[in-house]
Amino acid sequence: MKNYLYLSATPESLVASQLPPVDFGNYLAVGTRKRVRGQAIFIELDIEKMENLPQDYLDERLVPYEDGEPKRSVFISIYRVMENIPMDALKNLYLVTDDGKVLELEANKYKPPSRDLIHLYQQFNPITTRVASKLSPPEFINFLTDSSKPVYAPKIFFAELKLNKLSRDSYAPIHDLPYPNPDHLRDCLDRLKSSKERLTKTVIRQFKGDLSYRTVKDGFFIGEPDRFLYYPFPSIEDLEDKYYYWWRSALVQCF
Repeated sequence: MKNYLYLSATPESLVASQLPPVDFGNYLAVGTRKRVRGQAIFIELDIEKMENLPQDYLDERLVPYEDGEPKRSVFISIYRVMENIPMDALKNLYLVTDDGKVLELEANKYKPPSRDLIHLYQQFNPITTRVASKLSPPEFINFLTDSSKPVYAPKIFFAELKLNKLSRDSYAPIHDLPYPNPDHLRDCLDRLKSSKERLTKTVIRQFKGDLSYRTVKDGFFIGEPDRFLYYPFPSIEDLEDKYYYWWRSALVQCF
């Protein structure tokens, strides 16, 4: 039976399993007896490129159940996990709705779109702050992982969220963007734009709920100094065609 290794972002943990990614995502979201529901975001890891795994522990625990079913999860680490995973070990990213629908995203080359004045980033690891910034995603990664500064992180994982016309006009119509307290968001954007020195402005100090997938703009980023992976989010055309059932679940989940 094949063994898999996953980096879970929500919450941050290193998990071994005998479930392939789609089955593992369904398990994380709805459990085995349909008693829990919750969004999940995780990345599959290349076991061959992981060092210092507790192999004896895995050999003992990562075995099928007595009835022959695959072992669903064995937690290996729950503290400072992401920073210790080599970038080369990161494979595909999986987004799971709260009823267990799984969308697989492959890393691809990042092509900056038309330059927005302001970006909105939802961080997942190692902190969960939502931040408005004048920095593009690659610039934002280098800014936060710069070890020459007193406040930095070795590696960060985040999504870029939609601002639409708010990226240039803080008082443009918000339309159907489901952000809490839009007046506070407008004030944060306005303060950021009015300051020449400020590059970032905290919008939400600690993100506590599920991510509304329909607010994702370009995609997800995980990076360290001078290196990052970009997982592009599908276009609305692909979401409504190729990934219809996942998209319908995502819309119902957080609308």
